[in-house]
Amino acid sequence: MRLVCQKEGSEVVTELKEEKFKEFVSSNPLVLVDFSATWCGPCRIQGKILDNIEAKFGNKIAIAKIDVDQNPNLARDFNIYAVPSLIFFYKGQPVVFDLEPEESIVEEPIESSKLVGVQSEENLEKIIEELLAQKDSK
Repeated sequence: MRLVCQKEGSEVVTELKEEKFKEFVSSNPLVLVDFSATWCGPCRIQGKILDNIEAKFGNKIAIAKIDVDQNPNLARDFNIYAVPSLIFFYKGQPVVFDLEPEESIVEEPIESSKLVGVQSEENLEKIIEELLAQKDSK
């Protein structure tokens, strides 16, 4: 299983480190970053889903994996307290989503730039297709 699915030139990036993070997200128009840990079972499930996403979308989206244990500053900078956590970036900036809250807690949508927990392939495909459609319309 590839840990990260974006190709730079002829080599496959296996894991993104802190020092290359800004360059990576700013040099690719649409990026999905998977904040995870090697000890995390759900992260392995998410990794397999991301492999399928990469196979479907190819070069339309760059997918990177950040190990939170090896890159604690990045995890702190993006307020990552649970793994897996996914953040989409468009032109170097985090994409903010309006998430529907539980009715018993609050009534207004919650703005968040991260998706926490294992995200289904169908959900990620829908998000990516919407982001690509927005990108193509600009």
